[in-house]
Amino acid sequence: MTAFAGGIRRVQLCRPAAATILREASESRDGRETGGILLGHVRADGTVEVRCAGGPGPVAVRQPRFFLRDLDHAWCIAEEAFARDGSTWIGEWHTHPTTAPMPSDRDLYTYVRLLADPDLHFEVVLSIIVVGQGDWSDPVACAWACYPNRAEGVPLVVDRPCAVAGTPLMEENP
Repeated sequence: MTAFAGGIRRVQLCRPAAATILREASESRDGRETGGILLGHVRADGTVEVRCAGGPGPVAVRQPRFFLRDLDHAWCIAEEAFARDGSTWIGEWHTHPTTAPMPSDRDLYTYVRLLADPDLHFEVVLSIIVVGQGDWSDPVACAWACYPNRAEGVPLVVDRPCAVAGTPLMEENP
């Protein structure tokens, strides 16, 4: 993802991506993290548009405090998204079944590794962390812009009408 002078100012999660995250996040009812990749575009105004979200993949590792995506599965989703609309890999989403929707030390270490990977060309990594409310029927999501030396919370909008970061991931009524 290409960075720009002002950094990421806002994340717009398109409804299909939100629906994928909502569906996949419910798997964390079992007490284990899950997640996937985020694909989309960065606009000149600092808005990141997430057009597609991938799931964990068939050989993903899911633990109570750890998630490792199926990399082959992620690359297939990334190639399909790029062919469809030019979307590129802009970050990752995952759940925290028992902790707050903020990056853990392990998460931050992962983002630093992604930023250092020369094949990915990240200058900033977008992270969306989802937490459940009891039975995961009403999850809440928060977005983070992760730079080499810091992670900053970023307002999260679910398409239109808007939802504020930290509010339910469900679509709002018009």
